[in-house]
Amino acid sequence: MVPFADLMSTLVILFLALYAFSYNMKRSEYEKAIATLQKELGVKSADKKIKDMELTKKVEEDLKKQIQAGQLGVEVTTSRIKLTFSAPVLFDSGSAELKAGAKELLRSVAENLKKMDSPVLVEGHTDAARMLGKKFRSNRELSLMRAFSVINYLAADGFPAGRLSAYGYGEYRPLAPNDTEEGRGRNRRIEITVIRQENAQNQPAETAG
Repeated sequence: MVPFADLMSTLVILFLALYAFSYNMKRSEYEKAIATLQKELGVKSADKKIKDMELTKKVEEDLKKQIQAGQLGVEVTTSRIKLTFSAPVLFDSGSAELKAGAKELLRSVAENLKKMDSPVLVEGHTDAARMLGKKFRSNRELSLMRAFSVINYLAADGFPAGRLSAYGYGEYRPLAPNDTEEGRGRNRRIEITVIRQENAQNQPAETAG
């Protein structure tokens, strides 16, 4: 009973330490710490997780200026790594043609994503404003064409095309209400999501458009 009690005490301390880490560390650093612990315990997929976390940190370092300016968000979970770009950073209003500066930004992202060897989803989103006299028939079409512009650029830059998928959701998956300019600004975005390889087979099937 004494060794069992010692084991339980050790586990409690371990979980309390991990709980504290989750509050005091950035999400990507926390994920890396967990993966390092898993590697020590012999989990086979831990090496890949550590590599992904190092590449995610590299993306954060390369794009630190854009992150601090609120033009780019990085979200790390056990199943995905998601980069969220404010649409004006990549496109002019009502346009699906990448800005010159956007290509440099995406090239930096692509160089790190190539090394992750994971499926990548590119999703376009807009606000709910009506498109009057514009080139595209709907916000959904605009969002899809923007997503296609991103994957076409990534593929032309050497990213494996078979790992890329594009989706356009228009105004139908908002992050914020569309009744304020701030909310509409948050909703106009491009999301690039890296699916962790061990979770790729469990992803639900979706239809582009």
